[in-house]
Amino acid sequence: MAQVVAGFGVPHTPVFPSVVVRKGPDCEEAQLYREIEGHLDAARADVILIFSNDHFNTFFFDNFPVFAVGVATETSGPNDETSMPAYTLPVHEGLAAHLHVQGILASFDVAITQEFRLDHSFMVPWHFLNARQRTPIIPFFIHCFSNPLPNAERAFALGQMLRKAIESYPGNERVAVIGSGSFSLEIGGPLADKGERAGTPDKVWAKHVEDRLAAAEVSQLIADATGERMMRAGNAAGELLNWIAMLGVCGVKKPVILKPQVSHGHAFGVWI
Repeated sequence: MAQVVAGFGVPHTPVFPSVVVRKGPDCEEAQLYREIEGHLDAARADVILIFSNDHFNTFFFDNFPVFAVGVATETSGPNDETSMPAYTLPVHEGLAAHLHVQGILASFDVAITQEFRLDHSFMVPWHFLNARQRTPIIPFFIHCFSNPLPNAERAFALGQMLRKAIESYPGNERVAVIGSGSFSLEIGGPLADKGERAGTPDKVWAKHVEDRLAAAEVSQLIADATGERMMRAGNAAGELLNWIAMLGVCGVKKPVILKPQVSHGHAFGVWI
């Protein structure tokens, strides 16, 4: 059977690829992603399940599922305007289809998309962590970007269900899982820094999330992460749900490393 071998949490800030080009390979962002990449390489994953959210580039309000999995042989991106290279990515179609079926059977009503491209939320982690190895991915979309947000407990249960689904897959694949996003982030809204397009309006909340993650206090984190509380931390702060789903897959344990960038409202972490 397939098995889960490691979990990772990273941001997907769209300017980071250009920041690293401008600042060079020794800048903080490059070093943090490189450290995560080292742990991902050590996990020897055959597949990478990525929880992230679309920013109205693949889906829109006329058709925006709460949960959706991409099932195809390959995809490409980014499909939004970012200063990073374009990539074609392999998708593990067999396991992705299995997760879709098992999700439906478990009453999660997981949608399927078969003709899709990916925006920076998936492509930034790919760029820094997997462009060299080109390990096949499974893109799993969670609706984190507008009200009503999914319930945090449901996101965690989704991860738990997907772990069982992975373990029921008749193969020997080693599966790593990534949760991608920020804990406090406002994009183009009233909470952004004055004169800026984006900002981190609630560093106290970001620190609170990081403290709960470090202590493996997942139940408390889930209880605290109401839709109202996340939205007070910014209109993109619901991306925390991607991390919570990842924790559902990995199980409740302390991270091997957890390195915050509090000023940016996110962190870098590894669970093994």
